Amino acid sequence: MYDIRLQVFNVSGMANLPSSSGMLSRLLSNVFNTTVASRCSASGRWWPQPEYELSKHRTRAPSMGIHRRTRLNVVDNSALGKEADTTGKLPYCIHVYKQGRRAKHMPHAELGDKILVAIRGQMRKAYVVGANTHVHYRKHGVPVTDQNMIVLLDEEGNPLGNRITAPIPTKLMANRANVQFSKVLALANKYI
Repeated sequence: MYDIRLQVFNVSGMANLPSSSGMLSRLLSNVFNTTVASRCSASGRWWPQPEYELSKHRTRAPSMGIHRRTRLNVVDNSALGKEADTTGKLPYCIHVYKQGRRAKHMPHAELGDKILVAIRGQMRKAYVVGANTHVHYRKHGVPVTDQNMIVLLDEEGNPLGNRITAPIPTKLMANRANVQFSKVLALANKYI
């Protein structure tokens, strides 16, 4: 692109002066190099990336919460959670146990919701105790964590571990009326 435009400029006859031809070619090379650099650094755009675009993936809207195939971190000290953490194969969400607005669409899980996860070839129910919510969907008074955190449950609904290793939001104390969730809250010793 640079060579073509420089040749077109030379054909016009304005760059025939011996004193200005070197200066003009340097000026044109600086202009065209910055254009190419800005095009490469803005994800294929020729204009700079806007500041309000915080999502990594430009083609998708930011996620409102935990949905299907979202990777999660286990924060209790259960053997299954430790094994998943050491192997690097994090559990992911399969289903959200929550009523959605539309019948055929799975709702997004938020703090305190029960989900079904796939972990180490098994299906386990879990409670969400920390969610990395996008900046556009954050609610006032609800702290946001760096990662999506869960506590695994057994078949009876009791927690698999006997301690929660990460601090959990104080907002979860509102779910103490739920018997299963109150067992999860009893394992935590740090709140944020």
